Amino acid sequence: MTAKREYLAALVLLAFGGVLGLVVRGQAWGTAQESSAFTATSTTVSGADLAPLVSAVPFVALAAVILVPAVRRIGRRLAGAVVALLGVAMAVNAAVVTARLGTEVNDWVTSVPDHGVLESVSTAPAWGFLAVVAAAAVTLAGVLVAVRGPRWPSMGSRYERPAASSARAAAPSAGDTTAAGDTTAAANSAQTWDALDRGDDPTA
Repeated sequence: MTAKREYLAALVLLAFGGVLGLVVRGQAWGTAQESSAFTATSTTVSGADLAPLVSAVPFVALAAVILVPAVRRIGRRLAGAVVALLGVAMAVNAAVVTARLGTEVNDWVTSVPDHGVLESVSTAPAWGFLAVVAAAAVTLAGVLVAVRGPRWPSMGSRYERPAASSARAAAPSAGDTTAAGDTTAAANSAQTWDALDRGDDPTA
């Protein structure tokens, strides 16, 4: 894979993981049916309620889509390492919550003040699995940026190289200046000898 394709793949993975994570965090991972003396209510628990890292890391991934092209060697290594570590933490957080989703939803509902009698809990673990997928994409992108990122072009490189080339082309070299001086001296010498042959005074 070429550097350009690696670069594009990393940015696509960051964007994919970030967008998918934002979608997943807002979905209902569980629903609890509660009853009180007079009413029955349904409480929805989202991914953001149960898994804090699933809520936060997608924003970091999307910010990295802008940050990675703007920084260079050391900056990319640091950014990639941070993104990769956060992606791993998000995957672990989502996997642990999904593995015991019913209990997590039950605990969250019963921690709310003035809750009713909990009748039943239903869960949607598919959202947890998708959160792990999003975290895996973010982690892979972070590893790519940390390991391969320093060799990718940055935002300013496309402007610096043409400018430097133009400056070098515009500045005359020492060899060109010397050659021009030698040509002028030779021409002046030839004109002096021509004047002497005609009998003219070349100093007049």
